[in-house]
Amino acid sequence: MKTVAIDIREHFRPIVGLRPWRVSLGVGSFLTFDFGRKVKEDHHLRGEWYLWIYQANWSLRHRDRKLADSDSRRTIIEVATQRLEEAELTSVSFDPQTSVTEFQFGEFYLLVSPADYLDSPDDRDEYWLFFMPGNLVLTAGPDGVSLGSSDQS
Repeated sequence: MKTVAIDIREHFRPIVGLRPWRVSLGVGSFLTFDFGRKVKEDHHLRGEWYLWIYQANWSLRHRDRKLADSDSRRTIIEVATQRLEEAELTSVSFDPQTSVTEFQFGEFYLLVSPADYLDSPDDRDEYWLFFMPGNLVLTAGPDGVSLGSSDQS
């Protein structure tokens, strides 16, 4: 089911004002953020809300200064993204024309844009996934933003 930018803010509303309690660098430049209460799933702890920056380019800024991006060295990414654990998520916006998402954490801005390394992006390519209670997942990809079940992801 396709959704529009205003709906995105509605889905993120429960975590606006929360700090991620874990920000992790995964494979390559994938980033994950855990929010809310801790949930045990498959013998692992994760947040009740879980954001995964996936097949995307991203850039992290503090005010007007770039701290890191998806092409930075891993040590730089790890140090820069850890700073987000001290900041509350204050807003999320999505531009359907450019498919760019801005996640604002106080004075930090995480800009997520379509990956430039995908030759022929299709509906299986996702820039980010936002897992929510009730097995819901909101995704952004080449076809825009959609809401579905995490059982299908």
